[in-house]
Amino acid sequence: MKLKAAKVTTPFEYPMFKQCADEWGSDLMDSKTVCQVGCLMSSTSMGLAGINIDLDSKPSTPGTFNEWLRENGGYDGSNDFIESSAHKVDPDRVVWPEDAFHRTNDLSYETITSYLDQGRVVIGNVHNGRHFVLLTGYSDDKDTFAVNDPGFNTLTYSYSQDIVGYRIFDMKRE
Repeated sequence: MKLKAAKVTTPFEYPMFKQCADEWGSDLMDSKTVCQVGCLMSSTSMGLAGINIDLDSKPSTPGTFNEWLRENGGYDGSNDFIESSAHKVDPDRVVWPEDAFHRTNDLSYETITSYLDQGRVVIGNVHNGRHFVLLTGYSDDKDTFAVNDPGFNTLTYSYSQDIVGYRIFDMKRE
């Protein structure tokens, strides 16, 4: 018996940026490098780039976003990206909404797929809370998210087995 392949829906395209790329992997965030701890920041930079939001007239990459965050109080002093600071990039187009921070997988699969269809930038927390990836699509199996993973060569994660939380941004397309 042949198994039917699941259909993947990708509502919007986002660039893939690897946090350990030569161009920015060794850049410091606070005391650690983008390669060491920059998965959330790199995932957010992919969201900004996919919406075509520039940083001081430069396209968003982990390198340019890290530089902007360092110059604009975007880190907490212990290498943690302060997600709410991202709205300062373009306050008319980037919003850290009230429902942005989820420490657990407390949203239904259908809610997340509707967010992706709406163009909300959804970042999934995986690897038992130790890694972040940009969700780019979803499967009709109702359990699989397509992702841009800045740290690993993983293309999908399971909603029920892998996702342990979310960060959500509202970014307006022009």
